[in-house]
Amino acid sequence: MYKGKSPKPKRPKVVRFYPVLPRGTKRLKTPYVLPSRAATIPCRYEKVMHYNLLTKSTRLFEPDKKNSRSIIHLGNSTKSYANNPGWRVAVAKGTNATSGYNRRVLSVKVSMYSCFSESSNTLSDGYGKITTSPIITAKSYTPLIDRATAQIRNKLNGHVGRAQLAAPIAESREIHRLVRQINGLAIDTVKALLAIRKTQGKSVLNLASNVWLGFGFGLSPLLKDIEQAAKSVQDYNSRMDHYVRLKGTATMDWTSGYSIKPNGTFPDIAYGMYVGETHNTYHKQGAQIIAGIRITTASSASYSVTDHLGLNVSSLPSVAWELVPFSWAVDYFTTVSPWLDDMFYTLPGTTIYCSQSLKYESRDRVSLLTYLKPGYSGYLSGGDSETTCLDFNRSSLSQLPSRSLRIKSVDEIGKSGLTKLLNLSSVLAQGRTKKI
Repeated sequence: MYKGKSPKPKRPKVVRFYPVLPRGTKRLKTPYVLPSRAATIPCRYEKVMHYNLLTKSTRLFEPDKKNSRSIIHLGNSTKSYANNPGWRVAVAKGTNATSGYNRRVLSVKVSMYSCFSESSNTLSDGYGKITTSPIITAKSYTPLIDRATAQIRNKLNGHVGRAQLAAPIAESREIHRLVRQINGLAIDTVKALLAIRKTQGKSVLNLASNVWLGFGFGLSPLLKDIEQAAKSVQDYNSRMDHYVRLKGTATMDWTSGYSIKPNGTFPDIAYGMYVGETHNTYHKQGAQIIAGIRITTASSASYSVTDHLGLNVSSLPSVAWELVPFSWAVDYFTTVSPWLDDMFYTLPGTTIYCSQSLKYESRDRVSLLTYLKPGYSGYLSGGDSETTCLDFNRSSLSQLPSRSLRIKSVDEIGKSGLTKLLNLSSVLAQGRTKKI
């Protein structure tokens, strides 16, 4: 009979439930308070100005007539942010994990210059390094934020399938005039051609204006509204709750430049030679908005077919503005229409997170200019430098931003400038103030 030790029974395996988290995620036992962290790094360079001088009449050589070396502080590169080690947990749970972040990075590259000057009694040669602080001239971010917001709202409407049919229905009384204009187009064309000599071409101009305005403000929008209405009804019948991640981006860039011409009061880099500078700067500025939205058009009891087709009370201010005569011309120069749309806009869901990032970059190329006193000749070679600046700011928003009420910038007004010019010219050519 076997008298050995019996094997120990295995302990049952305890199964613990944990949510599925990304790899490397640490669980926090206690609520974590986001600490603010900051860092500052100075941006400096060594300014050098050195030249020798030889006096011909006395043959006196001064090897260090000017010998200047100093550390120049051009600014600080900074970084501040809120540390959030639990961001992976927040992402896994579908909550907001955005934290604030600010950074400025300054850099400088300076090349050595060499110079020479001569007069009837002196010879001088020198070398050195000179530059200036980075140029930081950011413009207003408001137009960029408005453009990024418009992109997100257009994408969101594409996911939801909403239509804005209140204004087309209110203007439906003009359809019969449009149909009559299309039916009589051939006869009107013949009449205008027959009267071209009598009216000195004004009849043809008036006909062209009527046709252009009828197509741009009547036929083309009507066809788009019909297509939008059919698609919107189909989207409403097949609507489902879902999550979307939307991104809107807007950028602009420009160049600037100026010169500081030297004279006898500027620093001398050789005997009788003074230095100034020329700046050529490239700027780039951008805004980006990222939003996570849970669309609840199917489960929400307050979302109805009138909301989906834009026939609710909140659409009345926008409709009233569109019915104002020549409101389209005012919208060429202002943001009244998008401002009204956003003021009374109701999001068809909930915002999980929304972050706004603003970025500005500048790259300044600095070239040296020289001024020689009368009776002196010489040259300067090298000495070009480049300074750069990068500003970045990220912040967390509770909801999508609303577009502001303002006068449009020159770039915004110039967009689709030919079409706008033709519309305004057609109205002026008709010589009447009838509502389009």
